[in-house]
Amino acid sequence: MAVQVSQAACVIGVDVGGTFTDAVVLDAGDGSLVAAFKLPSTPDDPGRAIVEAIGRIAERFTVVGALVCHGTTIGTNTLIERRGARTALVATEGFSDVIELRRQARPHLYDSTARIVPPLVDPEDRHEVDERMGSDGEVVTPLGDLDGLTESLRRSGVEAVAVSLLNAYANEAHEVSVVEALRAALPGVYVTRATDVCSEFREYERTSTAVVNSYIGPRVARYMRSLEGALRQQGVERLMVVKSNGGLTSPENAARFPVHLIESGPAAGLCATAAFARIVGPENLIAFDMGGTTAKAGVIRKGEPETASEFYADRLSEGRDVGGYAIRSPILELVEIGAGGGSIAAIDEAGVLKVGPRSAGALPGPACYGRGGDLPTVTDAHAVIGTLVPELFEGTGVTFQRQPAEEAIRRHIAQPYGWSLARAAYAIIDLAVANMASMVRLATVQRGFDPRDFTMLASGGAGPLHAPLVAAEIRVPNLIIPPYPGMFSALGATLGAVRHEVVRTVLRTVANISGGEMEAAFAQLQERAAELLADEPKGRLPPRFERSVDARFAGQLFEIRLPIEAGPIRMEVVEASFRAQYLAEYGIELKNAQVQLVALRLVAVQDVGVTADGALRAPAAKDAGVAVGRRIPVLDRDGGTVSVPLVSAARGEAELLGPALIAHQGSTVWIHHGQRARIGANGQITIAIEASA
Repeated sequence: MAVQVSQAACVIGVDVGGTFTDAVVLDAGDGSLVAAFKLPSTPDDPGRAIVEAIGRIAERFTVVGALVCHGTTIGTNTLIERRGARTALVATEGFSDVIELRRQARPHLYDSTARIVPPLVDPEDRHEVDERMGSDGEVVTPLGDLDGLTESLRRSGVEAVAVSLLNAYANEAHEVSVVEALRAALPGVYVTRATDVCSEFREYERTSTAVVNSYIGPRVARYMRSLEGALRQQGVERLMVVKSNGGLTSPENAARFPVHLIESGPAAGLCATAAFARIVGPENLIAFDMGGTTAKAGVIRKGEPETASEFYADRLSEGRDVGGYAIRSPILELVEIGAGGGSIAAIDEAGVLKVGPRSAGALPGPACYGRGGDLPTVTDAHAVIGTLVPELFEGTGVTFQRQPAEEAIRRHIAQPYGWSLARAAYAIIDLAVANMASMVRLATVQRGFDPRDFTMLASGGAGPLHAPLVAAEIRVPNLIIPPYPGMFSALGATLGAVRHEVVRTVLRTVANISGGEMEAAFAQLQERAAELLADEPKGRLPPRFERSVDARFAGQLFEIRLPIEAGPIRMEVVEASFRAQYLAEYGIELKNAQVQLVALRLVAVQDVGVTADGALRAPAAKDAGVAVGRRIPVLDRDGGTVSVPLVSAARGEAELLGPALIAHQGSTVWIHHGQRARIGANGQITIAIEASA
């Protein structure tokens, strides 16, 4: 019989990964975590695993009226796998090739063999209209007749259209007229207006963002409609989707702005780490997440994640920088690589061992899962040396078999090199760790942060197994494994608030704009934000609005984000704040340079009423089926066997010195020689990284 967790309906977090779909259930009354589990993902239809997860939850809890918060990779996968719609671009005459020309920047300046991702719109699907808008918003050339355009698009059979007209950010009238004509003439075709998804200057970035939105739009919209309908049949009241900025949004807005979902899944994990930093501490953390397919790293400072206004999607191909697709959209800053438990190890044409970025995924998965996989993976390497506990796979729908893992590594790695099985397995793990350590350095050192000043927090199904080695490699002094690390991203999906950002380009110096003009412009942005919030569920409290400006010295190309406090705006205060922030960031003063405002930004935040305190301070849950107190035989690098104690984090507070294995709520923590671990009352594990393993 299903039980009601409290008078308030439960809150369910779901994160769909490449290998597993994770689910958590929170009591909406006190925010406590009452259930967490994994199911194999269903790559052919990601929503099917979610429906299965809700069905499993309904066996224990009442899901009628529940809120489901979902971190999704549907948009990302559609782009990476090139499974998007056939898309057309409508641009101002002379500007339809902007997506081909891009920017002058190249991934590697002096590499004449550099590969660049192809445009998402073929040349024959690029159309031009006779019109021209000035950068001041004045009409230079009136909009011409559109009958020929609509007929040409109708005959072409395109499934989606992106409309991006020059300087529409200053005056969107022509762009609106074109979109209205297309929607009337092409029913069923997905149409994106560039000023709807990115109302900022910089023609290439704005056009690229609109094109990506249309390219992935039809598939994302179908997915949202199908999933929402299936969940409603199960009694779920609301479905919310995680955005790249860590906020939540409705299925309607997600279908309208799918480009804002590109980093949905990774953002959920970073939200959970930020909440942990604020509630439990410490405030400065390196978020390290390793799942079955990818590994991710980000930085939390003073309890808040680093953010950016622009990124390049699908930038890496087989480890090479291929430029990617520019997306001008708020995002939580992180670095992601193809390094997960399912990453495939192989010997390349030059005889060099590589690990990733190809993944065995959910099907067939690693060889040890017994689902038909026969290629060696990182997970198989752990199965061979004995650091995976078979009992931890109970309830996941995955069986554990060591013999297929041994055969895969022996046949594909050990025999070609003439190595022992132990040496081959450790080589796979070492390479994976080296790749992930480089990733963490990209997220920290390359951005001016010293890893030694931070504590690392590891999550993901494979994160706790590898984090002690990664932390030692980058010299992080301390490592935290939170409660329910394998379901941390699913938990993070429930911790966000509805969050929308609207922008207006201004390009005016501080001397030429008054505080009153800025306040009027922010009022207009608030009206636009209210339109977006109208498609979201009502919160318990009124929405709050956060103002900021992008500013720079006149003549520069890049901006600094500057918060604007509530109340009347005084331009002398804005200028002084910018100069102080510029000095703090770059160490120089430009006393004679004029300060230029580039854009005004308004973030609308609507809380959904979910608290994280109970979940992040959750008492330890029993690791069902794990026989603790016994010793596990683990292969060492020379092929010998070391007897390592297996401890359960659910046993309560304890301290131990490595080597040891800790069974921790669906994950395994591998403590190495010289590392000291302390298990807290709530199952949180803190590891002092005193020596490299």
